[in-house]
Amino acid sequence: MFHEIVTHADGSTGHGTATEAYALSLLRKAVRRDCRMEATRTGGIVITRDLWRGRVVPDHHIVALEPAKPVNRLTPAVRRDLEAVLAAPDAYVVNQAEQPFRARVGRLWARFVSLAPGTVARLVEGGLLVLGEPYAATSNGFLSEQRRPVRVSLAARLAMGAQAHRTRTTEPNGYVHAADIGLPPGSGRNVGQKVLVYDASSAVGCSCRSWSKMAEHRDVARLYVREHREQMTRELVV
Repeated sequence: MFHEIVTHADGSTGHGTATEAYALSLLRKAVRRDCRMEATRTGGIVITRDLWRGRVVPDHHIVALEPAKPVNRLTPAVRRDLEAVLAAPDAYVVNQAEQPFRARVGRLWARFVSLAPGTVARLVEGGLLVLGEPYAATSNGFLSEQRRPVRVSLAARLAMGAQAHRTRTTEPNGYVHAADIGLPPGSGRNVGQKVLVYDASSAVGCSCRSWSKMAEHRDVARLYVREHREQMTRELVV
């Protein structure tokens, strides 16, 4: 379940709740409409739709979704458990089993990964895993067993993406010698006893370590990191 806050173009706001199914349909619609969207580290998302209406500067329609149970910082161990479930569409939790397989009750099985009942209970209670409806199966081909399908919640997926993509920009160097940034000697202006040029460039990077860039100005750098986070969010939805 998500808390929903809608900010209309005229500045008025509306509040409500949204199921995970509704939230996911809203995100997919936003992707089709090419809206801007950015996941939050607590498992929420902010969707911004530009409304031009013949204007030079658009109005904005903003939908913010925040999970009823905000996601805390995901430890490496929790992230590994969630990634194992994401990689196994047929992951399940054993609900009931006969002897000698009752030790399987409460355990989660995701292909070659098995999680203890206590771990599973914590992940479900924290809103990171969602259990489906029970179905009948067998433990070893003939002893009956009841299982429940399990999947990673939308809030957990959004939090995983946002927490894996912590972006940063660097402070511009300010006044430097021309040769330091590849300009010919004598370029720039007199600053005290020296001839210097102003370097407003800013480096941008991400904790994912697979993306970095240089920008000619820090405002442009901030635009780059926002676009990177938005792109990563889109990949979580589609």
